[in-house]
Amino acid sequence: MNTEIKSSQGKPTLQLGAKIQSVRDMQIALNHQLARLDTISKFPLHTPVTGYFGEETKNAVKYLQCLAFLKIDGIVGQQTWAYLCHGVASLPQHSLGSCGRQIVVLQQLLKGEGYYTGIVDGIFGMQTETAIRKLQAQYNLNVDGTITESTWMILSRLNSHVYSCSAFVFGGC
Repeated sequence: MNTEIKSSQGKPTLQLGAKIQSVRDMQIALNHQLARLDTISKFPLHTPVTGYFGEETKNAVKYLQCLAFLKIDGIVGQQTWAYLCHGVASLPQHSLGSCGRQIVVLQQLLKGEGYYTGIVDGIFGMQTETAIRKLQAQYNLNVDGTITESTWMILSRLNSHVYSCSAFVFGGC
């Protein structure tokens, strides 16, 4: 199995079975980002820094991808590397007119938190903007209805999102 493919950022795409220096670098960055995002654990998830991309690392990557609203595949490609290196600054800004899978996930989260009452359709419309404004006001952020770094950080750390990601990746109730 090919476990090392160069991404456009010059970092190799890493997946199950990889055993190279870049895996160690990734595991260190992964532990740093997980410590910043995991708000529910007394001891945040920590993957051993071994240089080997095993099942434990794959599950930790999937957990981070879920927390960061990335594609959840357990593979460290360009978007996951960007998040590992730059955190929420690597995530796209969303506002009226944005659409796609990330908006679906955001609408589901906002609905579960009671901010959003509209249809989950993947389109960032007026109701989604209003929900984001409510969240921003509650957390004393700049209230503009646009999802930028500070809003991403709040969304990523909402307890219901962290619990949902934990249950999705690791199972449980």
